[in-house]
Amino acid sequence: MVYKYLENRNFEDLASGKVIVHRAGYPNFPVRLAQEIFSRCLEHLGNPDSVCIYDPCCGGGYLLTVLGFLNFERIKTIIASDISDDAIQLTTENLSLLDKNGFKKRIQQINDLLSLYNKNSHIEALNSAANLLDILENSTHEIERKVFKADILSNFSLDNDFKADIVFTDVPYGNLVEWQNGNKDNINLLDQLLPVIKERTVVAICSDKSQKFQSDNFQRIEKQVIGKRLFQIFRVVNFGLT
Repeated sequence: MVYKYLENRNFEDLASGKVIVHRAGYPNFPVRLAQEIFSRCLEHLGNPDSVCIYDPCCGGGYLLTVLGFLNFERIKTIIASDISDDAIQLTTENLSLLDKNGFKKRIQQINDLLSLYNKNSHIEALNSAANLLDILENSTHEIERKVFKADILSNFSLDNDFKADIVFTDVPYGNLVEWQNGNKDNINLLDQLLPVIKERTVVAICSDKSQKFQSDNFQRIEKQVIGKRLFQIFRVVNFGLT
Protein backbone atom coordinates (compact mmCIF):
# COMPACT_ATOMS: atom_id res chain seq x y z
CA MET A 1 0.00 0.00 0.00
CA VAL A 2 1.21 3.49 -0.84
CA TYR A 3 0.73 6.02 1.94
CA LYS A 4 -0.33 9.33 0.42
CA TYR A 5 -0.64 11.53 3.48
CA LEU A 6 1.63 10.52 6.33
CA GLU A 7 5.30 9.68 6.48
CA ASN A 8 6.46 6.73 8.56
CA ARG A 9 7.42 8.47 11.78
CA ASN A 10 7.47 7.79 15.48
CA PHE A 11 4.06 7.48 17.12
CA GLU A 12 5.23 6.22 20.51
CA ASP A 13 3.39 8.96 22.41
CA LEU A 14 0.14 7.44 21.16
CA ALA A 15 1.02 3.83 21.97
CA SER A 16 -1.81 1.93 23.63
CA GLY A 17 -1.19 1.43 27.33
CA LYS A 18 1.18 4.37 27.66
CA VAL A 19 -1.01 7.44 28.09
CA ILE A 20 -4.03 6.06 26.25
CA VAL A 21 -5.47 3.37 28.51
CA HIS A 22 -5.35 -0.25 27.35
CA ARG A 23 -7.14 -3.29 28.72
CA ALA A 24 -6.80 -6.94 27.77
CA GLY A 25 -9.19 -8.03 25.05
CA TYR A 26 -9.30 -4.70 23.23
CA PRO A 27 -7.37 -4.55 19.95
CA ASN A 28 -5.13 -1.70 18.91
CA PHE A 29 -5.02 -0.10 15.47
CA PRO A 30 -1.91 1.02 13.54
CA VAL A 31 -1.63 4.76 14.06
CA ARG A 32 -0.20 5.55 10.64
CA LEU A 33 -2.91 3.53 8.90
CA ALA A 34 -5.63 5.21 10.95
CA GLN A 35 -4.41 8.66 9.93
CA GLU A 36 -4.03 7.62 6.28
CA ILE A 37 -7.61 6.36 6.09
CA PHE A 38 -8.92 9.44 7.89
CA SER A 39 -7.04 11.70 5.47
CA ARG A 40 -8.47 9.84 2.49
CA CYS A 41 -11.94 10.32 3.94
CA LEU A 42 -11.27 14.05 4.26
CA GLU A 43 -10.16 14.13 0.63
CA HIS A 44 -13.41 12.50 -0.50
CA LEU A 45 -15.29 15.14 1.48
CA GLY A 46 -13.38 17.98 -0.16
CA ASN A 47 -11.09 18.58 2.86
CA PRO A 48 -13.52 20.42 5.16
CA ASP A 49 -12.12 22.39 8.08
CA SER A 50 -14.36 20.75 10.68
CA VAL A 51 -15.94 17.29 10.82
CA CYS A 52 -18.01 14.99 13.00
CA ILE A 53 -16.62 11.44 13.15
CA TYR A 54 -18.51 8.40 14.45
CA ASP A 55 -17.33 4.89 15.31
CA PRO A 56 -20.25 2.45 15.83
CA CYS A 57 -17.96 -0.39 17.02
CA CYS A 58 -15.65 1.69 19.19
CA GLY A 59 -14.22 -1.02 21.44
CA GLY A 60 -11.94 0.80 23.88
CA GLY A 61 -11.96 4.03 21.90
CA TYR A 62 -8.30 3.80 20.89
CA LEU A 63 -8.88 4.60 17.22
CA LEU A 64 -10.96 7.70 17.95
CA THR A 65 -8.60 8.95 20.65
CA VAL A 66 -5.60 8.67 18.33
CA LEU A 67 -7.43 10.50 15.55
CA GLY A 68 -8.47 13.19 18.02
CA PHE A 69 -4.88 13.94 18.98
CA LEU A 70 -3.60 13.83 15.41
CA ASN A 71 -6.41 16.00 14.01
CA PHE A 72 -7.42 18.19 16.91
CA GLU A 73 -8.08 21.27 14.77
CA ARG A 74 -10.03 19.35 12.10
CA ILE A 75 -12.41 17.38 14.31
CA LYS A 76 -15.35 19.18 15.89
CA THR A 77 -17.22 16.19 17.32
CA ILE A 78 -16.33 12.58 18.17
CA ILE A 79 -19.16 10.11 18.68
CA ALA A 80 -18.74 6.49 19.76
CA SER A 81 -21.00 3.54 20.45
CA ASP A 82 -20.62 -0.13 21.26
CA ILE A 83 -22.74 -3.02 22.45
CA SER A 84 -20.51 -3.63 25.49
CA ASP A 85 -20.80 -1.76 28.79
CA ASP A 86 -17.10 -2.32 29.47
CA ALA A 87 -16.21 -0.88 26.06
CA ILE A 88 -18.34 2.19 26.72
CA GLN A 89 -16.60 2.76 30.06
CA LEU A 90 -13.12 2.44 28.55
CA THR A 91 -13.98 4.62 25.56
CA THR A 92 -15.34 7.32 27.86
CA GLU A 93 -12.12 7.19 29.86
CA ASN A 94 -9.91 7.42 26.78
CA LEU A 95 -11.87 10.16 25.06
CA SER A 96 -11.68 12.19 28.27
CA LEU A 97 -7.97 12.55 27.44
CA LEU A 98 -9.02 14.99 24.71
CA ASP A 99 -10.15 17.35 27.47
CA LYS A 100 -7.57 19.24 29.58
CA ASN A 101 -9.18 18.26 32.87
CA GLY A 102 -9.48 14.61 31.90
CA PHE A 103 -5.92 14.58 30.64
CA LYS A 104 -4.54 16.07 33.86
CA LYS A 105 -6.37 13.36 35.83
CA ARG A 106 -4.56 10.78 33.71
CA ILE A 107 -1.22 12.47 34.44
CA GLN A 108 -2.01 12.22 38.15
CA GLN A 109 -2.78 8.50 37.74
CA ILE A 110 0.59 7.94 36.08
CA ASN A 111 2.36 9.94 38.79
CA ASP A 112 0.66 7.80 41.43
CA LEU A 113 1.84 4.64 39.65
CA LEU A 114 5.35 6.05 39.47
CA SER A 115 5.32 6.70 43.22
CA LEU A 116 4.15 3.16 43.91
CA TYR A 117 6.30 1.19 41.49
CA ASN A 118 9.04 3.55 40.24
CA LYS A 119 9.12 1.97 36.77
CA ASN A 120 10.84 3.45 33.72
CA SER A 121 7.63 2.84 31.76
CA HIS A 122 5.84 5.38 33.96
CA ILE A 123 8.57 7.97 33.40
CA GLU A 124 8.28 7.37 29.64
CA ALA A 125 4.50 7.72 29.90
CA LEU A 126 4.89 11.09 31.65
CA ASN A 127 7.23 12.27 28.89
CA SER A 128 4.66 11.26 26.27
CA ALA A 129 1.92 12.92 28.31
CA ALA A 130 3.85 16.20 28.23
CA ASN A 131 4.02 16.03 24.44
CA LEU A 132 0.31 15.26 24.09
CA LEU A 133 -0.63 17.96 26.58
CA ASP A 134 1.03 20.49 24.27
CA ILE A 135 -1.62 19.63 21.67
CA LEU A 136 -4.41 20.44 24.11
CA GLU A 137 -2.75 23.58 25.42
CA ASN A 138 -2.24 24.95 21.91
CA SER A 139 -5.69 24.06 20.58
CA THR A 140 -8.21 26.74 19.64
CA HIS A 141 -11.27 24.71 20.58
CA GLU A 142 -12.51 21.68 22.52
CA ILE A 143 -13.64 18.52 20.77
CA GLU A 144 -17.23 17.63 21.63
CA ARG A 145 -17.65 14.00 22.66
CA LYS A 146 -20.57 11.62 22.97
CA VAL A 147 -20.45 7.94 23.95
CA PHE A 148 -23.50 5.69 24.10
CA LYS A 149 -24.44 2.02 24.18
CA ALA A 150 -25.99 0.55 21.04
CA ASP A 151 -26.01 -2.58 18.92
CA ILE A 152 -25.43 -1.17 15.46
CA LEU A 153 -26.56 -4.40 13.79
CA SER A 154 -29.98 -4.84 15.37
CA ASN A 155 -31.40 -2.23 17.74
CA PHE A 156 -29.61 0.92 16.67
CA SER A 157 -31.73 3.85 17.80
CA LEU A 158 -33.23 6.18 15.22
CA ASP A 159 -33.38 8.93 17.85
CA ASN A 160 -29.71 9.89 17.78
CA ASP A 161 -29.43 13.62 17.27
CA PHE A 162 -26.29 13.70 15.15
CA LYS A 163 -25.20 13.35 11.56
CA ALA A 164 -21.66 12.17 10.90
CA ASP A 165 -19.38 13.44 8.17
CA ILE A 166 -17.11 10.42 8.55
CA VAL A 167 -17.97 6.98 9.89
CA PHE A 168 -14.77 5.09 10.63
CA THR A 169 -14.78 1.72 12.34
CA ASP A 170 -12.60 -1.34 12.81
CA VAL A 171 -15.18 -4.10 13.04
CA PRO A 172 -14.76 -7.20 15.23
CA TYR A 173 -12.71 -10.01 13.72
CA GLY A 174 -9.83 -12.30 14.55
CA ASN A 175 -8.92 -13.79 17.90
CA LEU A 176 -9.51 -10.83 20.21
CA VAL A 177 -13.11 -9.91 19.54
CA GLU A 178 -16.18 -11.23 17.77
CA TRP A 179 -19.63 -9.89 17.04
CA GLN A 180 -21.58 -10.47 20.23
CA ASN A 181 -24.75 -11.25 18.31
CA GLY A 182 -23.00 -13.93 16.25
CA ASN A 183 -22.79 -12.10 12.92
CA LYS A 184 -19.50 -12.64 11.10
CA ASP A 185 -20.00 -12.43 7.35
CA ASN A 186 -22.32 -10.47 5.03
CA ILE A 187 -22.76 -7.83 7.69
CA ASN A 188 -25.67 -5.41 7.29
CA LEU A 189 -23.75 -2.50 8.73
CA LEU A 190 -24.05 0.07 5.96
CA ASP A 191 -27.84 0.28 5.89
CA GLN A 192 -27.94 0.49 9.68
CA LEU A 193 -25.91 3.71 9.43
CA LEU A 194 -28.45 5.51 7.24
CA PRO A 195 -30.13 7.39 10.14
CA VAL A 196 -26.88 9.17 11.05
CA ILE A 197 -25.37 10.07 7.68
CA LYS A 198 -25.48 13.11 5.44
CA GLU A 199 -25.62 13.31 1.68
CA ARG A 200 -21.82 13.45 1.42
CA THR A 201 -20.89 11.21 4.38
CA VAL A 202 -18.10 8.72 3.75
CA VAL A 203 -17.90 5.39 5.58
CA ALA A 204 -14.55 3.69 6.17
CA ILE A 205 -14.68 0.08 7.36
CA CYS A 206 -11.69 -2.06 8.34
CA SER A 207 -12.26 -5.79 8.53
CA ASP A 208 -10.71 -9.10 7.61
CA LYS A 209 -10.92 -10.26 4.01
CA SER A 210 -13.86 -12.63 4.56
CA GLN A 211 -16.31 -10.02 5.80
CA LYS A 212 -18.64 -8.46 3.24
CA PHE A 213 -20.48 -5.16 3.45
CA GLN A 214 -23.05 -4.82 0.70
CA SER A 215 -25.87 -2.36 0.22
CA ASP A 216 -27.76 -0.95 -2.74
CA ASN A 217 -27.66 2.38 -0.91
CA PHE A 218 -23.87 2.68 -0.95
CA GLN A 219 -21.11 2.72 -3.55
CA ARG A 220 -17.59 1.58 -2.74
CA ILE A 221 -15.04 4.22 -3.75
CA GLU A 222 -11.85 2.68 -2.32
CA LYS A 223 -10.57 -0.78 -1.42
CA GLN A 224 -7.12 -1.66 -0.09
CA VAL A 225 -5.60 -4.76 1.49
CA ILE A 226 -2.88 -4.18 4.11
CA GLY A 227 -1.54 -7.45 5.51
CA LYS A 228 -4.49 -9.24 7.10
CA ARG A 229 -6.62 -6.10 7.07
CA LEU A 230 -8.99 -4.91 4.38
CA PHE A 231 -10.22 -1.35 4.40
CA GLN A 232 -13.01 -0.02 2.22
CA ILE A 233 -14.47 3.44 1.84
CA PHE A 234 -18.10 3.88 0.81
CA ARG A 235 -20.35 6.78 -0.12
CA VAL A 236 -24.14 6.81 -0.03
CA VAL A 237 -26.01 6.92 -3.35
CA ASN A 238 -29.57 8.07 -4.04
CA PHE A 239 -29.52 9.91 -0.71
CA GLY A 240 -32.99 11.38 -1.10
CA LEU A 241 -34.47 7.92 -1.57
CA THR A 242 -32.93 6.31 1.54
